Amino acid sequence: MDEKYLKIAKAIDKLTKTNAETDASALSWETGMSQPEILQILKDMEANNWICIYEIDMCCGAEYVIDGLTESGKAELLS
Repeated sequence: MDEKYLKIAKAIDKLTKTNAETDASALSWETGMSQPEILQILKDMEANNWICIYEIDMCCGAEYVIDGLTESGKAELLS
């Protein structure tokens, strides 16, 4: 797993274990990465079946909420 993906996976794991917010702004705060960069990485991670993600359509765009790492995502995080 690429370093940026690993950083986000660790943040998702941490946030979901504490029932904290897991949207792009929370991940941005947690990782120090920009929201557009996080959104692209989240889409890639979803395509690789590493995360379970929900898209919520808003009046000003879409918001993505991550339900957590999949079993494949957890395996990638541990490797």
